[in-house]
Amino acid sequence: MIMNKYLQAAVVSDALSLGPHWIYNQTKIARLYPDGIKNFADPGSAYHPGKSAGDLTHYGQQSMILAGSLETRGGFSVDGWREDWLEGMKDFSGYMDGASKETIASGGISASSSNDLAGSSRLAPVLDLGVSLDEKILAARAQTALTHGDSDVIDSAEFIVRAVIAIEGGADISGAFDQAAEEGNYNSLNAKDFLAIARSQGDDFLAVGQSLGLTCHFPEAFPLALYLALRPGANYASAISENGLAGGDTSARAMVLAVLFAARDGEVSKEYTSGLKTSGGSPVLPVPNTYKAGSNPVTLNYDGKVLAGVLEMPDGEVVATAIFAHCFTCGKDFLPGARVSRGLASRGIATLRIDFTGLGQSKGSFEDSSFITNVDELVYASEWLSSTLCPPTLLVGHSLGGAAVLAAAAKIDTIKAVSTIGAPADPGHVTHMFEGDIEKIKLDGKAKVSLAGRPFVIGERFISDIENYDQKVVLGGLKGIHVLVMHAPDDDVVGIKNAGDIYTALNHPKSFISLAGADHLLTKPEDAEYVAELIRVWAKRVL
Repeated sequence: MIMNKYLQAAVVSDALSLGPHWIYNQTKIARLYPDGIKNFADPGSAYHPGKSAGDLTHYGQQSMILAGSLETRGGFSVDGWREDWLEGMKDFSGYMDGASKETIASGGISASSSNDLAGSSRLAPVLDLGVSLDEKILAARAQTALTHGDSDVIDSAEFIVRAVIAIEGGADISGAFDQAAEEGNYNSLNAKDFLAIARSQGDDFLAVGQSLGLTCHFPEAFPLALYLALRPGANYASAISENGLAGGDTSARAMVLAVLFAARDGEVSKEYTSGLKTSGGSPVLPVPNTYKAGSNPVTLNYDGKVLAGVLEMPDGEVVATAIFAHCFTCGKDFLPGARVSRGLASRGIATLRIDFTGLGQSKGSFEDSSFITNVDELVYASEWLSSTLCPPTLLVGHSLGGAAVLAAAAKIDTIKAVSTIGAPADPGHVTHMFEGDIEKIKLDGKAKVSLAGRPFVIGERFISDIENYDQKVVLGGLKGIHVLVMHAPDDDVVGIKNAGDIYTALNHPKSFISLAGADHLLTKPEDAEYVAELIRVWAKRVL
């Protein structure tokens, strides 16, 4: 799912608001967050059981459902939005507000009478649509009206859209509010009165919050959101923090503030995206201008190491992000792995591949590397990708890299799917390539061995890590992650039995595809292309 400027800002603000959400005691909030609302935090109230830092509230989750509906259907459709919202909320396990419950009970036929600002606050994905102002207004009003029948709330959706477009056109926030109030075609909203209320308040935002009211009800939440946006010197960070410190229904107000400052200042929330969890969606952040379509060399600095990588970018829409792990001693530039990565990128999946320590252009000594360090480097690669482009949702690994991505999947919260290609069931399988040198490695701490005609120094750590590692336990512990096992029946390097052992040890959901006619290293270009297409089709379904 593409996560453009407005959706990104809105869901980050929702996640930042989770900590103080529905805490009305400002003294308690100040005690919990003495430095303000600057980081994701576990919920401080009892309303979000099971949620943790970085999660979304039910407001942010519904924005993700709306974004998915717009992307899947290529635009806004009233009937499509109803269908997608009902489907998205069907298995929702978090706190559910009254408006959602009433709408679900009616089968989406009639909205509740709720006057909560939440109904219009989730409109951010509409702002990212490449359509006219009138079309955005119609979509914003209709998405609100699905669950909230209050006329002021529906009108406020139009007000927010008009204000955002005015800011994009060069108006400051105050001027944009005046323009939206003047030009709106509202059924009941007296925007000028609410603006007058917001502008008449004092400098103490905590006292203003108490005075105006901190609930989600429109007569309280709407003027308070306007007030916080109009604060002298306000920006995204200060407004979200002050909103959270004020307390009450922090999320709905925050999501309105988010789109206003995103319109004025651009990508205001990118620095917060590391650790963001978007259950029910697979977000992709805007592609930085520094990354062009095709192969982009990148450098990752990790734990005193310098890892070289290549980020393969699609020529067009990014639908998912992935990390590819190469086979034992192969490196990121090994042609079959590069072909698979480029094939994934050509299908919309931005794919990062790295040289593990001591290989290719990565610094460090190969003798200090091991299966465990490979796994750790994949975890770091996911953190780098999260902060640079988007949290990865897919891992792909070839041969020993396949074993590594299975191990890394349990350590990366955002991973939803893993695909292996010719992977061994036991990472120790690779030691058969130098089994005559194992005793020497143990005695001397290292030994020079020949692998595929090239000399490598294997350290004792490599042996000890593998001997003490139980991959079956890891496989059995993977839950809720889709795994696709691909293996060539005639693989003479890693036998097909390994695929069976992996598949048996895994929990569902899992799939197996036979790569008939391929060799272990996928040396034929058509085999690498076939693998990329299989992963694309499978990933589209499971992600």
